[in-house]
Amino acid sequence: MRYYGLISLFLIFGLPSFGQGRDTVLAVHKLFAQKRGNGEGWAATGAGVAYDESVGWRAIRSKSENMTAAAINGGVPMLAGVLQTMRFSSEREAAIVKSYQEGWSIPADIRRKLRRKHFRLTARDLSQR
Repeated sequence: MRYYGLISLFLIFGLPSFGQGRDTVLAVHKLFAQKRGNGEGWAATGAGVAYDESVGWRAIRSKSENMTAAAINGGVPMLAGVLQTMRFSSEREAAIVKSYQEGWSIPADIRRKLRRKHFRLTARDLSQR
């Protein structure tokens, strides 16, 4: 009879939910870093293509055709990258982590984007602790 208390204590503290808070915060950090990096990549690529289309080596057409090509071929990826970088800003990340640590849930749009790979610990994660 006295072992039931000890066994239930081990079961309660052995459940994965007690370590879940730190793992979730780490996963949110990884997600935001990944999305910000991708957004910065798209923005830089779009800016480079826009430059090439307007005044760079691809600018062999008339000025209006060059500007149209620059706006479409370079402007669209650049705008998508800037919007993604703004959506996954470090300020929003800090606000989400702070509210999660205060007991609020993670917003649904962020929860939907979290995957199993964001929860995995790597050697790099362990060395940064």
